[in-house]
Amino acid sequence: MTPSDRHFVDADWLAEHLDDVVLLDATVQRNDDEPRYGDGRPLFEAGHVPGARFADLFAVFSDPGSSIPFARPTRTQIVSAARAVGIGPHATVVTYDQSGGAWAARLWWVLRSWGHQDVRVLDGGLAAWEASGRHLEVGPGRPTVSDESLFTPTDVPDVIADIDETARAAAGDGGAPVICALRAADFAGDPAIPGTGSIPGSINIPYPDTLDPDGRHDPTATRQLIEAAGLNPAQSPILYCGGGINAAGLALALAEHGIESARVFDGSLAEWRADDTRPLTTSPWLGDDS
Repeated sequence: MTPSDRHFVDADWLAEHLDDVVLLDATVQRNDDEPRYGDGRPLFEAGHVPGARFADLFAVFSDPGSSIPFARPTRTQIVSAARAVGIGPHATVVTYDQSGGAWAARLWWVLRSWGHQDVRVLDGGLAAWEASGRHLEVGPGRPTVSDESLFTPTDVPDVIADIDETARAAAGDGGAPVICALRAADFAGDPAIPGTGSIPGSINIPYPDTLDPDGRHDPTATRQLIEAAGLNPAQSPILYCGGGINAAGLALALAEHGIESARVFDGSLAEWRADDTRPLTTSPWLGDDS
């Protein structure tokens, strides 16, 4: 039903298939003050694509017991999460968010990491739906229809990298490039501020640079970034960011261009910085990252 060679769908396609998919809103509230992130449910209830259900990336589609924010859920947790939103074994899932697409990509990655491959992302998110002239639905969302034949999770370790694998790869062991998906200024860090910077040996492909001004996937820009980094479909790059969110966004962008084997370092810098023995490097940065 979905375009087999793409990981994105557009608003027109979604409008034609609303009754055929499990549609999930993965919005997370971003705050100016601490805590930086909050529950996205109020934003969801204020307006969402008709028929969507809220996917809670704080406490349902992540492991709330982990010391790392937004950590990948356990097997038991993903079964419960799938049941809560009605994901059956053969469901086509479409996910979106209300801010830049990284949260939707995170949910895309989480589901695929547990073996549910039929997942797509609405290109441009809620803004693209509204820009198409279509209306929003308000309120708590439609109730989930019970489905006893839920998908059985299958661990897909090839899309995940742990901290030791990442360290070895960054040191040149194995040939896999390690890529930071944060903005260039964050990758560079500031020598005057402890704990900033990047994993030594890693390179930078900022996830926001794969998007156009409207927040949609930019194929030309992404292709140029891939070529500049010398990546090819035979590689299995390891991607990281602050907490595995932008890294999932970059994994989605790379997959759209045939690099399906990228692995996400789930703990990313949140886990790396928690270990005092893990070094960080800063580098000069000149440019406008606004």
